[in-house]
Amino acid sequence: MYNIVIVGAGGFGREIRQLVPDCFPRASVRVKGFLSSNPNDLESYEVPEPILDDPERYVPADNDRFLLAIGDIEHRRQIVLSLKSRGARFLTLIHPTATIAKTAELGEGCVLYPNSLVMNDAKLGDFVLLNLHASAGHDTRIGRYCNLCPYATMNGFSVLEEGVFLATHSSVLPGCRVGSGSKVSAGSVATHNVGPHTLVFGVPGKHISLMPK
Repeated sequence: MYNIVIVGAGGFGREIRQLVPDCFPRASVRVKGFLSSNPNDLESYEVPEPILDDPERYVPADNDRFLLAIGDIEHRRQIVLSLKSRGARFLTLIHPTATIAKTAELGEGCVLYPNSLVMNDAKLGDFVLLNLHASAGHDTRIGRYCNLCPYATMNGFSVLEEGVFLATHSSVLPGCRVGSGSKVSAGSVATHNVGPHTLVFGVPGKHISLMPK
């Protein structure tokens, strides 16, 4: 039996806690608790498991397996690297209502929420999040740590480089590439290639740099 440790104790972490029984055989896992830098994160909620420690200090046990529940992309990356340097091993969580083509590939530590979609020959890197109804069309490529919010859509042959954020109801048109660290705002459409560290907003999407001047 694996002890599941949820990394993050905010709303995202509590959502993951609710999804665990649907995603893993009950006889094979138990939820051990949460990691958070704020020991009071769960104070106002009815959650049976405790906050075990700060993720920067926690020492993994041999049978611990981790689920990543941190939304901020740069924070996700930092915490994953810190935990993996101490031997942490991450699970991929796939809700049973998610649709995944047989030819799709998923990396380590991915999280696929209810009704998410990964089509044929799509490839997801490590620690990618597909939230409710988010979709990766055929032959798409999604880099590490990317976050697709509810109803975000990647059309066929589109590419997200590492650490891209697609907000709710945003879209990337077929064949478009979105550079590393970029963001597509809610309801916006990336109609052309997007450079790194760029914000896309509107329909069709306009581009502004996220880099300080």
